[in-house]
Order: sequence, then structure tokens, then C-alpha cells
Amino acid sequence: APDAELGKGKIVSAMEGKSVTLDPDVIKNTNYVMLWYFNDTLIAEMTGDQSKICTDDQCRERFRDRLKLDHQTGSLTITNSRTTDSGLYKVLIISHMPQHSITSSKRFIFTVIDSGLSSAVVAVICVCGVLLFVAAAAGVIYYRKCHQAGQSNSTTRSSDQRKTERKPEPEPV
Repeated sequence: APDAELGKGKIVSAMEGKSVTLDPDVIKNTNYVMLWYFNDTLIAEMTGDQSKICTDDQCRERFRDRLKLDHQTGSLTITNSRTTDSGLYKVLIISHMPQHSITSSKRFIFTVIDSGLSSAVVAVICVCGVLLFVAAAAGVIYYRKCHQAGQSNSTTRSSDQRKTERKPEPEPV
């Protein structure tokens, strides 16, 4: 089928580093041959119980053991997704019948969303957040202790002042 039918593809997206499963939504049959393509390059093939993933060097370099085929459903899982995994994925399903073969296909338009932050940057942000929280908590505790100490001093001063400010009552004559 020509790429002009691109609008009939299922749109799938994932954050960078996440896994995604592309499911052809068929009941797998031992008579099926399933061929998975990424941007018109064959990346996986399943015939009966046999499967091949990334048989050429370019595919192995791009995906590096991050592709998995489910032998029950024919689903393709991409683990630890990268922005370079974005593109058009197609699965051709060829069903061999005694008199003829039937071919169907399904397309997936897959987009990997760049998280924008490396794991090191995320770790630094988390550490800074914890440090800020600890500093804020220490500041609040310090303020409360100082405030409480000031109140007890002023209470003591007030009662002392009241005692000294009292004028002696004149004695009855």
C-alpha cells in the first residue's frame, strides 16, 4: 500500500526512555507471516514460532536489542525509546491459505517526546529541591524558637515590671 494512506495510521507517542508496544490487533495464526518495517526498512520478521529482529547492521546499530516481539500477539515493543525511534512503523500480515495469500497492513506513526532533561540534570534538581526544603524547615524552626524565647522574655519582663511599678498602698491612718 502506498504511503499516501498515511492518514490511516494509528498515532502513538511516548516520553523518551519509556517503552511502547505497537499492537497489530490480530489473532495470530501459525499460517501468518508478520513483517515489521520502520520507515520502509525491515526490522522484524515472524514466521510461525520463528522470529528475526534486526538482521542488518544498520538496524542493530539503531535499536541495539531494544525491540521485542510477542509471539502470541505479534506485537512489537520498543524499550527505552529515543527520539531517533520516531517515524512510521508498518506491519504486513501475510496469511497463507491453500489456494491464495491475503495481505493486510497496519501503520503506526510513532513520536518520541524529548524529555529535555538528562538524568544527571534531574538528579541535581532533586538534590537542590531537598536542600531548599531542609533549609526552609530549619529557618522555620529557628524563627519559632526565637519567637517563643522572645515571648517568654517579654512575659517575664511584664510581670517584673508590674511588680516594680506597683506603688505601695498608703497605710490606713
